[in-house]
This record gives sequence, C-alpha cells and structure tokens, in this order.
Amino acid sequence: MGRSERKFWNEEMETMPPDELAELESGLLRRQLAYICENSSFYRRRFDEAGVKIEEVRTTRDITRLPFMVKDDIRKTQAEEGGLGGHLCAPFTSVVRVQGTSGTTGKPIYVGLTARDADNWKELFARHAWCGGIRPGDSYINPANFTLFVGGLSEAVSAEAMGFCVIPAPLATTGVEKLMQLVQDLKPTVLFATPSATVFLAEYVRNEVKMEPRELGFKKGFMAGEAMAEEDRRRIEEEWGVVARSYYGMADVAADMASECGEGEGMHFCGQGLILAELVDPATLEPVEMSDGAEGEIVYTHIDREATPVVRYRCRDWVKVFTSPCPCGRTSFRFSVLGRTDDMLKVKAVNVFPSAVKDVICSFMPETTGEFRIVLRQPGPYINTNLELKIEHGEGFPAEGLEELAARLRQTMREKLAFTPVVEMIPPGTLPRSEYKIEYFERAYEEKE
Repeated sequence: MGRSERKFWNEEMETMPPDELAELESGLLRRQLAYICENSSFYRRRFDEAGVKIEEVRTTRDITRLPFMVKDDIRKTQAEEGGLGGHLCAPFTSVVRVQGTSGTTGKPIYVGLTARDADNWKELFARHAWCGGIRPGDSYINPANFTLFVGGLSEAVSAEAMGFCVIPAPLATTGVEKLMQLVQDLKPTVLFATPSATVFLAEYVRNEVKMEPRELGFKKGFMAGEAMAEEDRRRIEEEWGVVARSYYGMADVAADMASECGEGEGMHFCGQGLILAELVDPATLEPVEMSDGAEGEIVYTHIDREATPVVRYRCRDWVKVFTSPCPCGRTSFRFSVLGRTDDMLKVKAVNVFPSAVKDVICSFMPETTGEFRIVLRQPGPYINTNLELKIEHGEGFPAEGLEELAARLRQTMREKLAFTPVVEMIPPGTLPRSEYKIEYFERAYEEKE
C-alpha cells in the first residue's frame, strides 16, 4: 500500500491503546523532568518554590503535583535573562530555529527549537495534516507572515517534509492582487486561511477577480488560527467548493497539535508521545476528568522537548472534549475550542464567550453578515450592565425589518447563551474585515482616555 493510501501517518502512535500510551508517556515525563531540572535553574527554582520533588512524579497522573505556567512566566524570564529565557534547556548553539507567538495577547514570546525539536514538529504537522485529509501532492499558498510567526516558516518546512507543496506568499508583502494571480496560475488544491480571512478573500474574489470563489478550484480547506463555527463551515464549503476542516496549534507548545478527521465530532489530539494534555477548572485550577463531554481549560506539558519546554502550561483555551470511540480508528481524545478564558466575559454572573456569540450571529446568515463587535464600556471580565453588540445586517435587508431581526437575535442569545444583549444593527461593510483573526471587542472606554 502506498503512503498516500494509508489511513494514518503514524499508525502505532495514533491507534495505541490508552493504557499502553499512559505507560509510555509516564516514562517520557520522568525523563523530561530530569532533563529540565538538570539544565534549567528556572525550573529548579519553580519546583523548589512549589515544594515539589520530581522523584514524586512517577506517572502522568502525578503531573498535578507540578506548578502551572503561563505566558507571563515566559515573558518575565525572557525579559530578565534575555534571549530565550531561563527555560531554555539546551545550549543556544544547538538551537536551529527561533520563532515566536503572534503577540495578539501581549508582547510576543520567543520559542527555540533544536534539530530534534524541529523534527518533532514535522511529525506533529504530518499527523494532523494526514488526519485532516491532506496528502502528498496537495499544494497550498502560505499567506502567513514568515517573520517569527509559526504559521509561516514552521508550516512551510513541515508541509514540505510530508510532500505537501508550499507556495510561500506572505499577504503583507505579496498583496492580495498578486496572491490571487498565484492562485489562478498555480491552482493550489488547499485553501489555507483563518475562517475570518475567507470572508475578506471571498469579497475580493467577487469584486476584483470577477469570479465566484469556488471557480478557483480549491478542493480542501485548512482552517486554522481561530475556532470555526458550523455556520462558518457551511458558508466556506459552499462559497469555496471545499471540504473545510479545523486545524489547531500554537507557537508556545507546538505549531500543530490537532485536526478534524471528518468522521467524529471535534479535533483529534495528535501529540501522543510528545505532549501531554489535561483539563482543569480555570477558576479553581482543580483537575477535570477527561471524560466524554467534559469542559475545561486545556493545559499542556512537553515530554520530548530539548529547547524551550513548558510544564503545565495554561494556554487559556476553553474546550469541550470527546472520548467516545471515533470511527476513524484513532484512539486520542477529540476536542472543540469553545473560547478563550482570557476573552471570557462575566455578564451579570453569566459566562459569555465571544466565539459563542459569533456562532449565534452566524446562524442568522444571510440576514446578518456574521460580522459583529462587542462594545465594552469598561474593561472586562466583569460586566454589570447588559452587553452591547453591534451586528451587521445582511446585504439588501429591508430597513423596516431591522427591529424585528434585532429582537430575534436577542431572543436567541437569551435562549442559547442565557443573557440578553443590547443590539444595534449596522449596515453591511461597516466593520473592518480581518486578513487574519477576528477582533471581537470595541473598547469604547479607551476612547474616553
């Protein structure tokens, strides 16, 4: 059987029974902890301050003894010690690549990779791309920024390694006109974009190229960078003529960690043998059992990383997990990202995720465009007044029906999300479109300062 006909990239790891995997990963965890304590005063100090002896961590279940880590811990050590910071566990001379976070939630942090780390990232990319339906012979234009951002260089070199053809054309320097010319000339099979960016691109194709997006010939959608609502999926598949699947990763942990297989709900975690994942309650930080339907903040720990490893790293993604058997045969848990705990608002004691608001608004398309902003009159997360929303109505929607549409939106929010917003309907095209990730908030309180 040829490689492209196989169902899995790494069948042994992706179908390993959970008990066997737990035993393997427990050994890898012990080895990783010994390695980082030998090579990092940063980690030795953290564990000492927490009163933890790594000898007490024997299995993956014992990981709850270890302290949590957040982005600011990395920012602080990189500011104080310079370079890659005190959690660099390999000599800098063995680092072959330095990349960084996008900086959307603060000052970017640097990420180092040794040759082994880079090979592991290629393995992770291949697992998640294969799971998502990408095969050698597919091709894509990579429009991401190649300056530090993992969506650029890391995705490109890892795609090459699995035989997935890369056409590098960062949108910021290439420009959308030339990018679309490349699409027409080279006919890539995979649309690589955030769900938000597909709206911007579709409008450009219709208005400037004078074509429907589906006429460009894409077959598959590699949707990454933000959660994809089901309404977004339906729109993207209809507009672009692709099978759209969600892919997931982050610079701080690994550029690629999960994707949808198309046979079961959620994205398969693809980090077996390299990364541990656990769930915690973000308020109490107590463990949440990884059971079918459970929700919590997902936390990551490297178990095979030489350069800048993280231990119990709170990435702030709030997820729902699925542990029932998947028809595809992969044994890993699956998950959907419901929102970010650092985007979450507490509206009169109700937890509100902007991504959930977006799902409701998108469900009204084409009566809405799907574009909206949450207007904040005060910094979050605690909001003691009704949440204000600006929502674009659809093209050609009659003015006399706007009040009724706003009422239906309020009613649906109340039924599905347990809060009633103040809704202002605004004309289509009022809000700026994103070439990358959606901006959820309009911070009106900053305008007063």
